[in-house]
Amino acid sequence: MGVIATIHGGKMKKTLLLTMLLAGLGATPAYAGYYVSGSVGHAISGDLNYKSPNLIDPDASVIHDSGIALNGAFGYNFGTTRLEAAVGYQENAYNREVDADGSVYYSTWNPVLGRYVSDFHLSALTVMANGYYDFNTVSGIKPYLMAGAGIANFKSGDGWIDDTYFAWQVGAGFGVKIAKNTTFDLGYRYLRPEGLRDLDGWHVNWESHNIMAGIRYDF
Repeated sequence: MGVIATIHGGKMKKTLLLTMLLAGLGATPAYAGYYVSGSVGHAISGDLNYKSPNLIDPDASVIHDSGIALNGAFGYNFGTTRLEAAVGYQENAYNREVDADGSVYYSTWNPVLGRYVSDFHLSALTVMANGYYDFNTVSGIKPYLMAGAGIANFKSGDGWIDDTYFAWQVGAGFGVKIAKNTTFDLGYRYLRPEGLRDLDGWHVNWESHNIMAGIRYDF
């Protein structure tokens, strides 16, 4: 009798596990599907730091004000992971330039434009592939981590920066379900290009910290 009970118990466990597995597989498509999203945010620009190729000429920093960031994406939700293609744009207004000796400039002669320029705003148009990992929670709030890579076209108001470079970003945030197919998203993004240079070939270091809020709609 003990052997029979053990056999039946083993069959029941296998049946239960198989049932749970099939139920899980059957539930997966309910969470999967395409989505679109749009967001707007606060773009906190880091200083635009110039360094000469020969490292002899003094460095300079162009300081920008905070600006606006926009982002739109189309992606696919696999359940706990998401992949998307995204287009973003941000623009930061010029504040001032500070040279290595501490001199401060609010305008300077620009040989590209042939005049004095006081607008060195910086804009970035990005095309990125992003990946997300959503953490499952018992509440309607889902935290996530994200990372992305792609290209970014940078333009400065004085024409001294105008080219496309590789760029990457990382971030975190959370989504809140506000309707059956609609999620409110609040997140942080750290955006950085690589190999950025100006017309003189000077190395340019720049980064941006963006706080974004938006809506994601699942089809």
